[in-house]
Amino acid sequence: MHDLPAAVSAPPVAPTRRTGPLALSGLLLIAVLTILHLAREVVLPVVAALILSLVFLPAVRGMKKLYIPASLGAGVIVLGLLAGFLIGVYTLAAPARDWLDKAPQALREVGNKLSYFTGQVSHVSKATAKVRDVTDDMTGNGQARAAEVTVNTSTRAGDILDGARVFSLSAASTLLLLFFLLASGDLFLRKTIAATPLLADKRRAVDIAKQVESAVSHYLFAVTLINIALGAAVALALSLLGVPNPLLWGVMVAVLNFVPYLGEIAIVIALTMVGLLTFDDVWRGLAVPGIFCVLSAAERYLITPTVVGHQLSLNPVVIVLSVLFWGAMWGIAGALLAVPILVTLKVLCDRIERLKVFGEFLGE
Repeated sequence: MHDLPAAVSAPPVAPTRRTGPLALSGLLLIAVLTILHLAREVVLPVVAALILSLVFLPAVRGMKKLYIPASLGAGVIVLGLLAGFLIGVYTLAAPARDWLDKAPQALREVGNKLSYFTGQVSHVSKATAKVRDVTDDMTGNGQARAAEVTVNTSTRAGDILDGARVFSLSAASTLLLLFFLLASGDLFLRKTIAATPLLADKRRAVDIAKQVESAVSHYLFAVTLINIALGAAVALALSLLGVPNPLLWGVMVAVLNFVPYLGEIAIVIALTMVGLLTFDDVWRGLAVPGIFCVLSAAERYLITPTVVGHQLSLNPVVIVLSVLFWGAMWGIAGALLAVPILVTLKVLCDRIERLKVFGEFLGE
C-alpha cells in the first residue's frame, strides 16, 4: 500500500467560531433574566423610577427656568404623587374592601343570573341541591371543613398583609429613587457623555438621549391624561346609570387601561359583574360594560391616534407578548410597566442606525 499524497488527503475540519459566542450570549441572556426575576424587589423600583423620571424631568426643567431649584421641584413632584396616592387609598379603601368582602356571594349571584339568562337553570338547581346536602351534614367532617375554611381565611389575610408590605416598600423605594433622579437632573447624561471618547459620539449621545426623553415623556404623559379622562368618563356614565361607587370603577378603568388588551378584558369582566349585581334586569346590567366598550373604542381608534400619533404605534402581538413576559417576571407592576418599557425600546431602536430593524419589528 502506498501512502496518499498530501494534496489528496482530506483537509482538517476547521472548528466553527460562531458556536462559542452564541452559547455565551444565550447563557448571558438566561442569567440576566434570572437576575431580573429573582431581584425584582430591587430592580422593579429602579425601572419604575427611571420611567417616571422621563415623564417628570421636563417639568423639573420648567421649574428651573422659574428659578426653582431642581431639588425643590423634585420634592414638589414626589410629594404630589405621594399625596395623590394616599388620598386615593383613603377614599377608595372602604368601598374596595366592601366589594371584596361580598365577592363570593357576588359570584354566586352573577352565576345565577347568567344561568337564568342562558336558560340553564337546571344546572343551578343541581348545584344548589348538592350544596344543601353538604350543609345538612353537620358531623365531625363538617367541623373539620369549617376549621379548614378558617385556616384558609387566615392564610389569605396573611398573604394580603405580606403583599401590602412588599408594595409599600417598593413604592417608597420608587419615590425615593425618583426624587434623586429628578434632583440630579442631567447628571447621568453628563456622566455618559464624559465617558464617551470621541466628540462626534458625544454629540450623537446627547441627541439620542434628548430624542428618547422627549418622545417617551410625551407618549407617557399623553397616555396618562387619556386614561384619566377615560376613567372619569366611565365614572360619570356609571353615576348616571345609578351604579354605586362609580369613582372606584373609574379609577380601576384608568389604571388597568395602561395594560392594553388584557387590561380591557379584565375591565369588561369586572364591570359585567358590577352591572349584574346592581340591576335585576340583565340587559340593564350588561349596559354597564357596554358603555365602557363604546368609550374604550372611541379612545383607542379616535382619541389616542390623534393625540399620540402613529409614530409610536406598536405591534399588537409584541404588546401582548411584552405584557405577558413582564407580568410573569414582576407581577401586576410588570404588566403595568410593559408598554412604557416597550415604547422606550422602540424609540431607542428608531434612533440608533444598527437597531432600526428591531424598531421596525416593534412598530405596526
